[in-house]
Amino acid sequence: MSTENLVIEHLRAMRGEIASVKADTRDMRQRVGSIDTSVVDMRRNVVHLFEEISHYQVTMDKMLERVQRIERRLDLC
Repeated sequence: MSTENLVIEHLRAMRGEIASVKADTRDMRQRVGSIDTSVVDMRRNVVHLFEEISHYQVTMDKMLERVQRIERRLDLC
């Protein structure tokens, strides 16, 4: 086998490995993109939950104020 053929054989093997690495990289990029999307969705859900908690806290505060007023009127304090 000549040196030239040996070099060509190695170049073909390298080309195949590079193609494999490119395919793996493409797959990893897609997976990272999916993870990014999931994280953004989770952050939106967390923000929504905090909004709901804040709303319930305001409602509870108003109810507490009403109960305190009722207790004062009834001289229960």
